[in-house]
Amino acid sequence: MGGAGAMAAGSPESSEALLYLHGWAGSKELWWSSLREMSGWSYGVALDLPGTGETPAAEEPSSMADMARWVADMCARLGLKSVTLVGHSLGGNLAAQVALDHPRIVRRLVLVDAALDTASLPKRAFWSLSPHYGMHALKLARLASEPIAALGRRTPDDHQGGPLLALARRTRLYLDKNRDIDLQQQMRWLCENPLPAEDLSAIAAPVLWIHGVRDLTIPITHAREIVRELPHWTLHAMPGADHSPMDHDPEGFARIIRRFCQEKQS
Repeated sequence: MGGAGAMAAGSPESSEALLYLHGWAGSKELWWSSLREMSGWSYGVALDLPGTGETPAAEEPSSMADMARWVADMCARLGLKSVTLVGHSLGGNLAAQVALDHPRIVRRLVLVDAALDTASLPKRAFWSLSPHYGMHALKLARLASEPIAALGRRTPDDHQGGPLLALARRTRLYLDKNRDIDLQQQMRWLCENPLPAEDLSAIAAPVLWIHGVRDLTIPITHAREIVRELPHWTLHAMPGADHSPMDHDPEGFARIIRRFCQEKQS
């Protein structure tokens, strides 16, 4: 679809279009439940970012701004003039960059456990960038993840949520859809693109930030500190959810986004 790996659901004629961007070590399949839950009232497209799944690694992108340009180009190829842009983790950073650089295509912005002000995140989040052990650590992480990924390969996309099956499914996507060299490059783009509140204040679109209360990868304090400085943004904390609330509680996640879209009509 438009030269990139993509999944779509709903009617292209719908007045509501949602574009989904996955996070680090993810893929478009992360959004399977979201596409299903929201297909009755919107047209949704989930993309594989360059170097992930069915989208080949691009030679040109060397920064998050380049990636934002790629997203804008994909919107043009797909005929999406104005979207509710939904980004998870690294994809949240990318979505915010798109909203800053290409505001005309972003009708609303939904951040999901987003990594925005990367300078304030725990250093452990960037272990894969170490020049001494980064690639070795990625290889060890891949080996250590294989047992839970084996369960994930037996877990249908249409699972009913909950922590174990959601984790197993995400781990399967991590192993089957990503290469270590591309993961390291994506993490470098993220690390080099800190978005503090003073920069984010320039985003014109309405913003909803959904964050799992039990997220250990990007603690919810990261979201609270930024939203405290941007009171026109809305933060929704999902109790019991970890780093991927869309997989932990698909129906609840969809309800939150639908209500936001209804409230922020433009």
